[in-house]
Amino acid sequence: MENISVFCFSASYTVALLLELSRLFFRSGIRGALLIGFAFAGFVAQTLFVIARFSQESSRDMLDWYLLVAWVLAAIYLYLLFYHPKVPLGIFLLPLVLALIAAAEYLPQESGYPLGKSAWGMAHGFSLLLGTVIIFFGLVGGVIYLIQSHRLQQKQMPFTRFRLPSLEWTEKITARCIVLSTILLATGVLSGIALNAREGEVPWSDPVVWSSGLLLLWLSVAMLFNIVYRPARQGRKVAYLTLASAIFLLLVLAVTRFVPSAHPTREIPTENILRSESIEWMGATNPQGA
Repeated sequence: MENISVFCFSASYTVALLLELSRLFFRSGIRGALLIGFAFAGFVAQTLFVIARFSQESSRDMLDWYLLVAWVLAAIYLYLLFYHPKVPLGIFLLPLVLALIAAAEYLPQESGYPLGKSAWGMAHGFSLLLGTVIIFFGLVGGVIYLIQSHRLQQKQMPFTRFRLPSLEWTEKITARCIVLSTILLATGVLSGIALNAREGEVPWSDPVVWSSGLLLLWLSVAMLFNIVYRPARQGRKVAYLTLASAIFLLLVLAVTRFVPSAHPTREIPTENILRSESIEWMGATNPQGA
């Protein structure tokens, strides 16, 4: 695993993307096998790389966060590749995967890690991670819906080499993504508040905190709008809601990476907290050190 680098799985995903794009130009009998082979090889290499990163706890940073989001999206792509082999969803998913890997590799690195070891820390990190994945997947669904809708409005002939899911499928997926991402992001934000409260302070004025709160507010409004206003669940409205949610998410990620923040990225180990509390208690009971 020490010989596996980011280039290994990035190259495999890039070849898979080129194979997906080749569907637009010609037919091939062996392309399906090659596509599965390169996508699976990239996923295995990335899995081993992530495992190696986890085994080196001292080296964890925000690189792992973006890689994990890309890893989950790659897993979704593999699932769809097996069960919907004729639908070129990789044209939309793989660029997201490669963009996240590039962000992890080339953006300025940060010390710390968003996934803590305590129950609150785990809930905080994994809820935000899965919420991010679902927002990105909803973005893919929204883009596909708009493309299909435009083709139907223009009365274009179906392109047999570029088969996309039906409007009904994408409409259902995007609507569910709004609801699920709202629930997961709310879980992540609330568990983060509980985690910071346990450590004695909730940094409400921190840019990362209030930008995440604004994203949660937007998703909550979008979800309520989607539930109360029935036409919002249909047509382009739900697609536009997912696109706006993805834009909000990108703004939050930009704030996280480029705006100075006092938001802790590494959870204080539980044993350190207990040790400091023990020292404070001993000092309170024996102030003169007798």
